[in-house]
Amino acid sequence: MMNVLKGQTMTTPTKTTACADIDTAAVYDAVEAYTASVLKNDKDTIKMLNVLIEAGVPETHLISPIQGPNKHKSTSTPEWFNGLKAAIESKYPPQVHALMAMEKQTAGNTYVGANNRCGWKKKANSIIGGMRTAYINRLKRDGLIAEGKMGADTRTKPVEVKVTELLGDAKSRIQKADTFTSAMDLDVMIRQLGEMIKAIG
Repeated sequence: MMNVLKGQTMTTPTKTTACADIDTAAVYDAVEAYTASVLKNDKDTIKMLNVLIEAGVPETHLISPIQGPNKHKSTSTPEWFNGLKAAIESKYPPQVHALMAMEKQTAGNTYVGANNRCGWKKKANSIIGGMRTAYINRLKRDGLIAEGKMGADTRTKPVEVKVTELLGDAKSRIQKADTFTSAMDLDVMIRQLGEMIKAIG
């Protein structure tokens, strides 16, 4: 792995990274898989928000009435909110449930995936917080559409537009980063991302 510095082409006197030396197929496959996961997440988010709207759930139901600095703003009940958390935690893998069931001292700093016991204990609240942010944004947008201040066609975007935006965002983040760790030459990566964007049109 190379720690690629911004604006530099990582080469040696005896070898220069060229497109022919890069496993381009693997790069494209990884980008395709990543994009597919992002687009699927977008669809799932839209579906979840539609359910909340159709069910008439107030956004304040997504604030914990049990703990936190904003619990006084919650319109939920402890039972309803805990049920929401339970629905989220039901999707955790068995290893996570086993870790969460441990005593704090026994678990220590054991990690399952990206989180330790403390992180997993807080994960559901974090997910609900993200849901609430997305829900508020959706309600605001729907309000602007209803008032004629925003076009209804902004609710959805063609897949090509979404992919182009994702690739453009990735390219921009790499270019702005002070350092970027990659096995691929930075200039080559940026150029190939640009070529993919152009290919989509």
